[in-house]
Amino acid sequence: MLTNCKPTYHNMSLQEKSVLIAGGTGLIGTHLSNYLTQQGMKVSHLSRSKQKNSPYITFTWNPAEHEMDTEALQGVDYIINLAGAGVADGRWTRARKKLILESRLDSAATFEKHLAETGIKPSAYLSASAVGYYGDRGEEILTEESEPGTGFLSETSVAWEKAADAIEKYCQVVKVRIGLVLSTKGGALPSMANPQKLGVGALMGSGKQFYPWIHIHDMARIFEYLMENRDLNGVVNGTAPVPVRQTDLVDAIKKGMNRPALKLPAPSFVLKTMLGEMATAVLDSTRAVPEKLNKAGFEFEHTEIIEALRHLVENKI
Repeated sequence: MLTNCKPTYHNMSLQEKSVLIAGGTGLIGTHLSNYLTQQGMKVSHLSRSKQKNSPYITFTWNPAEHEMDTEALQGVDYIINLAGAGVADGRWTRARKKLILESRLDSAATFEKHLAETGIKPSAYLSASAVGYYGDRGEEILTEESEPGTGFLSETSVAWEKAADAIEKYCQVVKVRIGLVLSTKGGALPSMANPQKLGVGALMGSGKQFYPWIHIHDMARIFEYLMENRDLNGVVNGTAPVPVRQTDLVDAIKKGMNRPALKLPAPSFVLKTMLGEMATAVLDSTRAVPEKLNKAGFEFEHTEIIEALRHLVENKI
């Protein structure tokens, strides 16, 4: 159950609508599935294997081979594609980078193939993307209109979005450039918070780089909002209104957990030696803001980083 999270935007437009989620057992997918079910939607999942204990109807697919149980698409109003190998799950070897990219392209290509074969036209296809699209941009404020950056994450995001665009011939496509999703259940926050329990916080590089973050419940609400508000299409930044510097995030985690912490520097050269190219994921500065959501009137529940972290910790979200 979701604790102390207010359901909003109940205009009844999504009641009894069906949504098929790829990547539904991941961090975002788990919270999103639970939330949309509470809003009255019929949620089903795509998985590479049958999930015996899942509370959701689960259909099988093999995106690497562009195979899917096409029963999954029958009667579906919305598709949310969160599928893709984890960017931070292993050192970026050539093979790992290939998997990260191809897992994203293959999932989109699988949907495109089977939508074409079945003639099914859902209302919208919502694809995850990432703020990594923008690359390392220092102090520059980045909106949905900003150009892509350089580097592996940027190149992957550009290709990922292009693959999603191929589905526009069947339905509306929205690409959500997701920031640092905060949750106590997984993702980056537990790994950042664990050292703080020992009174230590890591300062990554200069610590001045911007991290665009988002409370996981607001992330779920953004997907709901995009399904309800069809005038928003194309690219949408899925981040909180104000990105924070890495050093301020360390301070916020300290205050959110009510623990004193000494900041210990992790110099850039050390991180690059330890992590290789993957160090860019923590050293890059991406000052992305959700301009489209702000202009559309989306109301974030969690806009202050310290409050957001306290809410996550207190409610174990």
